[in-house]
Amino acid sequence: MKTPLHSIHKKLGARFTEFHGWEMPIQYSSIVEEVKAVRDGVGVFDISHMGRFFVSGKGVLDTLQNLTTNDLKKLSPGRVQYNLFTNERGGVKDDVTIYMFGEDRFFICVNAGNRGKIKEWLGKFTAVEDVSDRTVQIALQGKESERVLAKFFDVSDLRYYRFKVFGNTIVSRTGYTGEDGFEIYAPVEEGRDLFNELLKEAVPCGLGARDVLRIEAGFPLYGHEISEDITPLEANLDRFVDLSKDFLGKEAMLSKGVKRKLFGLELTTKGVPREGYRIYKGEEEVGVVSSGTFSPTLGKGIALCFVDVKHRSEGNEVDLEIRGKRIRAVLRSYPFVKGRRK
Repeated sequence: MKTPLHSIHKKLGARFTEFHGWEMPIQYSSIVEEVKAVRDGVGVFDISHMGRFFVSGKGVLDTLQNLTTNDLKKLSPGRVQYNLFTNERGGVKDDVTIYMFGEDRFFICVNAGNRGKIKEWLGKFTAVEDVSDRTVQIALQGKESERVLAKFFDVSDLRYYRFKVFGNTIVSRTGYTGEDGFEIYAPVEEGRDLFNELLKEAVPCGLGARDVLRIEAGFPLYGHEISEDITPLEANLDRFVDLSKDFLGKEAMLSKGVKRKLFGLELTTKGVPREGYRIYKGEEEVGVVSSGTFSPTLGKGIALCFVDVKHRSEGNEVDLEIRGKRIRAVLRSYPFVKGRRK
């Protein structure tokens, strides 16, 4: 599958990769340059592979409230919330952003690989309108993003995790980089025109930079830090779990307990941590990397990892096994890079 912006990426000389069935740009210039563009200025991403639904109808607020871990009743029209759909076992079906238009109408952005699964599952409980194929999704990220986007939309008063509607376009102050930024949901033709305009000032960025940026910011990726078999508590997402309400899988999640929990790791010598690399304290295996990369911002290898709770402490010196060799590292909290958000 290809997004509606695919031809633009080809003209820009993008290198492509397959991602959940989509042919997506992984980089244009270099991943390092694109990461620095977002951290120092502004970058633009095509993320139209994500799924986009409207759910509506009488009682839909209560329906969603029973299927998610966060408290949707804290929302009001114009606000966005990060949330988690759970299964009966307390694992995560998907992590999503939910936009409240009213008590009977919500907009939900889901992960690309979970679009079909979540659409079918939600359809058992409420009316779902899949607008993914009729829209594009663009992320404009970095400290210069407001200045650039203000030429097209009045976003000066738009606060973090809020959204506005301009005609048929939704603009939210959200993102996946840790920096200030926006996500734009627009009809295909309008979105294509906007993307071309944004390219006049923003650096095009691919999935490679997006992954590095989200690891630096300590954001989970479905299939790595969260999955049907990993609970929100194991993924260190406690702050998005409201235990004062009932939700699907709550009791199973609590009964499972937490033996390993997500934490950060930073190499103290040269090397690049990758998914699946084992972490040792002496001869005891105490953890495993779920996502790792070289951080251009910090100039060192960093990782998100699941660590035995008894060893999960700031500054704990450990070894990371890379291709049969032990590399010195230290456990630490994340985010690794504190971005600039409004």
